[in-house]
Amino acid sequence: MRYSFYWFRRLAVSFGTAVLATTLFDGFLAYGAFAASFAVTFMLYTNFGNRRIQKKHGLNRREYYYILDQLKEAKAKLSRLQHLFLKVRSLRSLKQMIELNSLVKRIYSVVKKEPKRFYEIEPFFYSHLDSVVELAEKSSLLSSKKVKDPDMKKSLLETTETLGDLSQTLEADLRQVLARDIEHLTIELDVAKQRAGRTNQLSEPEPAKEGDKKDEQRITAPTGTRYGRKK
Repeated sequence: MRYSFYWFRRLAVSFGTAVLATTLFDGFLAYGAFAASFAVTFMLYTNFGNRRIQKKHGLNRREYYYILDQLKEAKAKLSRLQHLFLKVRSLRSLKQMIELNSLVKRIYSVVKKEPKRFYEIEPFFYSHLDSVVELAEKSSLLSSKKVKDPDMKKSLLETTETLGDLSQTLEADLRQVLARDIEHLTIELDVAKQRAGRTNQLSEPEPAKEGDKKDEQRITAPTGTRYGRKK
């Protein structure tokens, strides 16, 4: 959707520039100016936008707008998940909802900040998030009613257990999308430790030599002279 709008905007800008260019010429030259201005503007607009996105996100424009659409859908699903807080009736379900919301929100925030990481956890956007939202809504619906039927109680228990498994799946997704940051942090900590070790080595005083010890004893002699009082 966003990519289609980008095409429309690019065509509109190019067409507007071409129309303005035709006002500078008459007759056949006006048609040539229109075609040339449209083509040049279209190419410049495309290249400038692609370079800007490539430099900032490491993606081409089609990939970038596709990921933005996926993030938009994920945000809507996150909103549905957050609204379930008002329907929860048990402390266990509330705790589970808080945990699920926290995991989904953290993953969403990481990918929103760096869209390129979308490709590291595609299953989260294509299946995991959908499953979490659907089961959470089912669990919320069942828990909001006074369940007396054994089959409904069993269904509620199974839904809660499945949500627990999905919570572990989301934790794995989060660890995967943060794996690069954890690796970089580990490397930075190792480098900092090495630098701290070298600094401590440089700051340690050098051991005194044997000749220096003798001179120190002579200076501290009670005679008050460097070499002591002669007999």
